[in-house]
Amino acid sequence: MLAWDRLCFPKEIGGLGFRDLHRFNIALLGQQVWRLMSCTDMLCFQVLSAKYFPNGDVLHPKHIDKPSFTWQSIAKAACMLYDGFG
Repeated sequence: MLAWDRLCFPKEIGGLGFRDLHRFNIALLGQQVWRLMSCTDMLCFQVLSAKYFPNGDVLHPKHIDKPSFTWQSIAKAACMLYDGFG
């Protein structure tokens, strides 16, 4: 039995070539954050900004007591991006 991190190794070095799903999810959420920052005419931007960042700044949202799971995930990815670019 192999550990999950070994399964994610490329086949050439003894793994099975599976994707690391956590990293893949963060990458997809990062793309969504980028879209929210660059395409302000999208319906998704308009809906999320009305509730979570009315100032139009995805990286500095207002505090909400019970945010949706979708927004929590996007906000975590935005924090990672901000920390990386900051």
